Amino acid sequence: MTSPHHGTDHRRGPDDYFGLARLLHPLNIATFREENYEKKPVLVRRDDPSYFAELLTLADVDRALHTSGNDLSDFRVVVDGKETPVAELGAGSTLTAVERIYDRYRSGSSLVLNGIQDRFPALNQLMRALGAEISARININSYLTPAGARGFKPHYDMHDVFIAQVHGTKRWQLFGAPLPLPLRTQPYDRTAPEPTEPVSEFELHAGDVLYLPRGTVHAGTSTDEASLHLTIGIHPVLWSNVVAEALQSLFERDVAYREALPFGFLGNPDLERQVEERIAELLADLPRKVSAEEELRRTVKAGIALNPPSLEGHLDDLERLDRIDKDTEVRRRISLQWSIETGAEAVQLHFHGKTVRLPAHVVDEVRFTAERHSGVFSAASIPGELDEPGRVVLVRTLVKEGFLTVC
Repeated sequence: MTSPHHGTDHRRGPDDYFGLARLLHPLNIATFREENYEKKPVLVRRDDPSYFAELLTLADVDRALHTSGNDLSDFRVVVDGKETPVAELGAGSTLTAVERIYDRYRSGSSLVLNGIQDRFPALNQLMRALGAEISARININSYLTPAGARGFKPHYDMHDVFIAQVHGTKRWQLFGAPLPLPLRTQPYDRTAPEPTEPVSEFELHAGDVLYLPRGTVHAGTSTDEASLHLTIGIHPVLWSNVVAEALQSLFERDVAYREALPFGFLGNPDLERQVEERIAELLADLPRKVSAEEELRRTVKAGIALNPPSLEGHLDDLERLDRIDKDTEVRRRISLQWSIETGAEAVQLHFHGKTVRLPAHVVDEVRFTAERHSGVFSAASIPGELDEPGRVVLVRTLVKEGFLTVC
């Protein structure tokens, strides 16, 4: 493992948000991508206990418990790898659901809040930013562990994680990666003997962040105070996903792959030899029948829809739609994932899991609005041959569809 370094407003600029650069700082994103991503863990230390305070605090989790009433379906109660569904806590007891959870917490159980990005705007924005930067689906859970307790036994995850320490300190043990980059169909064998010889052991303090590639066996124990951390799960598109989708598409198009093997081939040497020859023929045909270009287009469209649409402030935009003129300042939505596909008759703008079709002659103007990475612009500042009324219509259309937002 390397250790190289010691509520949102939709009108703010892209640099104001918590994204990958701030998550890793001072570690350079390019260094992380080349040396660590899917390769080896990295620990970034900071002497800043409040570094993640704008994302989450202990008080925020307390408030989430307090305001949830009896609907605590997003919470899990775990101790040493044993999970108790919240619905089963104290069945028949006169205690409220929140008190039952606190009763377990006082006794040493960890409280896990799944999908916490849906509760806090700053975490929701972090999810979208990381999704756009990494090109992956992002999910964020929080883990609150009382002093001197362990929520999970050593295990590995089937997805990469960032562990951002929010409050307190947790002692982590890493035990290597016996199965590098496991698939979802290759979960950790929890019946195997628990490893006892860590390859590294360290404390994660408030403000620190740890990255673990999927397959890294790990376990964490809180120290002399409660520990609260965020686990930011990274669910990328794998080559296996792309190839499997390509093959499934081929199977649906080509009847040759849907035919049954010869009637009664089992135990018949001649027919089994024919099966072997036919398998070789079908495999040899794959490069001719599967288009890499087509699969790229399919993969890009699927990647754009990995995370939920980014539509904060869209109701305000729709209310002021008719007042947008040539001088109205707009910008592309932050953390928006998109792609453009051009054709003889139309330009297709893919985002939010949908496609907006526009006339082919406005392709240059559409590209300008899409590739404007930062800053603001107006209809009057869009280059190209489209006249001024046409540029206003284009801007209004893209605001209406949620691609642009008014500044």
